[in-house]
Amino acid sequence: MGVRIRKLRTGDVAALMAIERRITGSRRTSALGPYLRRALRTKEGICLVAELDGETAGFLVGDVRPWEFGEEREVAWVKVVGVDPRHQGGGVGRILGERFLREMKRRGLHRVKTLVEWDSGDLVAYFQSLGFNRAGAIVLERTV
Repeated sequence: MGVRIRKLRTGDVAALMAIERRITGSRRTSALGPYLRRALRTKEGICLVAELDGETAGFLVGDVRPWEFGEEREVAWVKVVGVDPRHQGGGVGRILGERFLREMKRRGLHRVKTLVEWDSGDLVAYFQSLGFNRAGAIVLERTV
């Protein structure tokens, strides 16, 4: 398999949004496109794109925050990961995750976090395959 990982480019946004729609089955506009365009404009975040045989096959979007609740140093976050359903199960997501983790280690970060819905067993398994474990914190929210 010839998976190539590279940084996000402006021309990738539409393809990544199409992948998101294929994953979710929704035609609804999400926040992904505006977030990616802002990341490109401000140079914030870490946005990786996977190509397989010249075709966009997946993406991983993360960022680094200068502090986080309960942390005393910078913390990296995986915000979203998506692999085109036509390429799922072929290692594309794993390669994206490993590249992101390597980059965080190279930058001297010691902790990477993410949030996953409790009933998303496939995502939980994906992150566990990359070495993630349940954290001690719980998320609290309320509607206002």
